[in-house]
Amino acid sequence: MKRKISLIILIFGMVLISACATHTHDWEEATCYKPRTCKICKATEGEPLEHVWLDATCTQPRVCELCGASEGEPLGHDWIEATCEHPKKCRVCGQTEGGLADHIWAEATCLHPKKCVVCGVTEGTTLPHTWVRASYDSSRYCSVCGVVEGESLTPAFEKRNYQYTIEKGTTWDYTTIANADDSNVTGKATVTDYRKYYSDGAHAGREGYEWREATVEFRMPTGCKVMVGYTDTYVGMEEYAVTNYITYPDGTRLPVVATESYKYDWEDDVCVSYANLAVQVPESYEDLVFYVCSADYAYSGRVDPNIRFMEMK
Repeated sequence: MKRKISLIILIFGMVLISACATHTHDWEEATCYKPRTCKICKATEGEPLEHVWLDATCTQPRVCELCGASEGEPLGHDWIEATCEHPKKCRVCGQTEGGLADHIWAEATCLHPKKCVVCGVTEGTTLPHTWVRASYDSSRYCSVCGVVEGESLTPAFEKRNYQYTIEKGTTWDYTTIANADDSNVTGKATVTDYRKYYSDGAHAGREGYEWREATVEFRMPTGCKVMVGYTDTYVGMEEYAVTNYITYPDGTRLPVVATESYKYDWEDDVCVSYANLAVQVPESYEDLVFYVCSADYAYSGRVDPNIRFMEMK
């Protein structure tokens, strides 16, 4: 019996060997999990393939393009924040989310109207220029865009042919009207003091202002009618006796504080008088003019032919 069974197995094995030896393999291509395999006899050849990984994306992990196996985690979106031109957007895959953002406005200037710094859209109109007044060094210009208009100032002091700047020690021959008989009398006038200061015991200080003070000595052969005062370089000579304001180039008038004092004495046969004037003006004011004239002319509104103007710088 045992011999019979052994004989059957042997014969069956020989049949299988004979069959394999005689058929053509029908190969199933190798995959990532098994080598090349015969569909008939299950014979194998070679090794399983390696995975061919596709990189991970924002929404899925890396995936084998052969077998579909996955590994790891999705990368997640790399968002570009929303602007007024596009919603929130992934810079990798292009997916969007939400709506547009508001414009980011740059305020209007004299160069451009209100303007979005992102997309460039504008709204409204341009603003007027912000002018800086012309000076003796430059024309007026816009402090925003730098545009220049007109010419630099020619000091009105020069335009009116005023020749003098007040300086301590300046002396000149001075002709005015005598008190006794209204005749002309000539003597010497001297600037004995000129100074600028913020305040002193008699003059209170004010932020942004300064006092400019001058004293003139008159030495005349008789008592005479002298007067000192101040004006500015923007009024006509007929207005020189007006002493309660100063004027800017654009015509703006500014009231100011001023003090005057006079003192008379005799030295032998000489009448010595002193006239003092102090004016409080803005520190940057460049057009203050000190004058010496006859009181008779000033109070009558006439122009004193011997008036002396001196720029108080």
